[in-house]
Amino acid sequence: MEETSTIHGKTMRSDYEDLQYHIDMVVGKIGLQKTVVLLRSFVEKAQFEPVKNNAPLLLTFLTNEAITLFDLKEEDFYTNTTTEYREARMACYHLYHKYTSYSYAKVAQVFGTGKRNIIYYKQKVDERLTIPHYYKPFIQLYDQLEERSIQFISKL
Repeated sequence: MEETSTIHGKTMRSDYEDLQYHIDMVVGKIGLQKTVVLLRSFVEKAQFEPVKNNAPLLLTFLTNEAITLFDLKEEDFYTNTTTEYREARMACYHLYHKYTSYSYAKVAQVFGTGKRNIIYYKQKVDERLTIPHYYKPFIQLYDQLEERSIQFISKL
């Protein structure tokens, strides 16, 4: 019997099978060597470096997408303290930190909040990601935001 573990409520085995299927499709279309080049270029772009000036683009993208996905008002995004707004902000903090590799202090500066807030909300998201069935609505929105962010990053 094969062991499987779950991430975000999905089995890793099915994710790997899906990944392998899509890699095979790409190899079939463009060949093995070009697929390797494509994957290498994606990996190189998967991390924003602050010196490349892409981090501000990601910030704008994340906040706009979070406002859309969480169905929020733009003018209240940074000030409203209701659950929906806090969850949207913490998803943005988490993803921005993840894809820029900025320090907590730098992320706090960019979002105009305190370093402790960033640390707290990042830990809250990490906690929620470990028990996705309990936080299902948030996890669904977070996953959509992350997927859209990855697509955005890959186009830069």
